[in-house]
Amino acid sequence: MTSEQSALARRRLSLGITNVGFWVLSAISGLGWLAGNPDGGSSSFPLGLAVGIGLAIVSIQAVFDFVGGFVLIPTRHPQPLEFLRRWVRGIVAHSLVLAGVGLVGMMSLQWTGGFCVGLVLSTVALAFGRSLLHRMIAGASIREVTLESGETLLATPVEDPAFTGSIVGWGRRAKSLLPARWMDALPAAERAAELYRRRWQIAQGLPVRAFLLILFWNLLGTFLGTIAFNFADRPPGLALMGHACWMTLWTFLSLLVMPTVSRGAVFAADRAAADAGADPRGWIRLFPQFTGEDGSPRAAIQNIFYPIPSAQTRLERLAFSPPGFVAGNLARSNLYYSWASFTLLGRAVHCNVGRPSLWVFPPSS
Repeated sequence: MTSEQSALARRRLSLGITNVGFWVLSAISGLGWLAGNPDGGSSSFPLGLAVGIGLAIVSIQAVFDFVGGFVLIPTRHPQPLEFLRRWVRGIVAHSLVLAGVGLVGMMSLQWTGGFCVGLVLSTVALAFGRSLLHRMIAGASIREVTLESGETLLATPVEDPAFTGSIVGWGRRAKSLLPARWMDALPAAERAAELYRRRWQIAQGLPVRAFLLILFWNLLGTFLGTIAFNFADRPPGLALMGHACWMTLWTFLSLLVMPTVSRGAVFAADRAAADAGADPRGWIRLFPQFTGEDGSPRAAIQNIFYPIPSAQTRLERLAFSPPGFVAGNLARSNLYYSWASFTLLGRAVHCNVGRPSLWVFPPSS
């Protein structure tokens, strides 16, 4: 990365820390009020107050989105109306998704006494509707082509340089989703190496493994929060607010622990490509230039905030044996699946704040 890219990455990291920190402190305040009012469940939660809170949340997050998606964008600055059009489309679609998640959660609370069933249903719906939601939020179209003797999905137009696509689908039916601009911008050898890396992950069942581990993690958090704050005995609206606050803290914990666990999948896929003769070194060197993300020279910062290790670290690890157990892409995948927990943290982190093209498919490798 150039010095300019590195400086921009540091500013984006500071923005993400501030954005996440704001919502974490807000969640702590909400839970503190809830814990201090154990009998507060006897009163109703007015619809007008709920709408007011929702509008306040959207308005506050809009400030962070503007800085992340307009001011600190690692490509050309969009025109104000262009940014506004993309942001409004993204925020409307995302808000509708969260409204649906909240409705399912309230029904789950009333019928089962907790949010666990609602979380499972919402997470599964997010898994099967991921491509559709990407079309709705990012305004992209997805078409299927054949690359390197395999079926691949191409997303267009997605101009954000950090959009890398992901793996879409399950089992043998899973396919790699790539940005269409890589067909011209990425050399054939580097593209083949990345395609092999993703097909190896599909063959190893890593997408399914990551999904199940994420679902278990979020279910555990939901269960603990429901018991600790006695959501079953509170009005649905108040309980949903408490659930959102608690899961914001639970998701914040995942932001701290999952990047380190996720790095093993990157190292293992790199090594698998190298062992198969699809030399990934060229792609590893190009990745920071394409995405504007290259970890941090400080190990502590890289381990916590960057589930995709720096190019230097990845190249060095090619000389070692691959890790034993590989969990998969937990950190960046949970940014998307955390929507089912009714929290904003999934789009408040430094890699995608203010960039709707990355909300459904955060940068991955």
